[in-house]
Amino acid sequence: MRSGDDTSSNEKKAVFVGEEGGDRRATPESELVAACVLSVISLVAIYFALELEVPASVLTAPALFPIITGLGLLLMALGLGAMAIRRGARFQIDGLRRWAVAMGVDDEIRRGGFLIAIIAVYVLAVDWVGFDLRMPTNFFVFRFSSYELFSIVALSGILRLFWRAPLRHCVLVATLWSLALASVFRYGFHILLPGSG
Repeated sequence: MRSGDDTSSNEKKAVFVGEEGGDRRATPESELVAACVLSVISLVAIYFALELEVPASVLTAPALFPIITGLGLLLMALGLGAMAIRRGARFQIDGLRRWAVAMGVDDEIRRGGFLIAIIAVYVLAVDWVGFDLRMPTNFFVFRFSSYELFSIVALSGILRLFWRAPLRHCVLVATLWSLALASVFRYGFHILLPGSG
């Protein structure tokens, strides 16, 4: 007959495992900093989107999709910040420095920095460089603009950073996703994309 101690020793306690296989949970302070960074990124995206021209109607303006995306990101960032404050995070002058010291200079911070850099370069490239290639077929005119090109490059980089799959897989997924999304907005909703004429 087995004793109660034997049965309890066989039971394994559930252990939290993070995205990278570690057991470190995000602290309220790190979540608050992440919420602030995401808020800044979303506001910058909305600002640049508002700078785009409105050709005819607001519903067909190329800024519509970036503004909706930026607002969605901003709402998620505000929700994350509110949750972090409920968990005890506080705004402090040296909060960012203490957070960086506590987290250490590891892969997560490095990849976060690369993510911010990729997004910044992507936004500037879409804003400054524009081309629109047209390839007529028997059924319709296939178009490929700078928006698709820069989206493929940026998304490939982001997938490579966080998914860590082979580069060819990242490029394939980024290409299919960018072309599909651009096609929906260009051919389905007839919305001009940034860089399109």
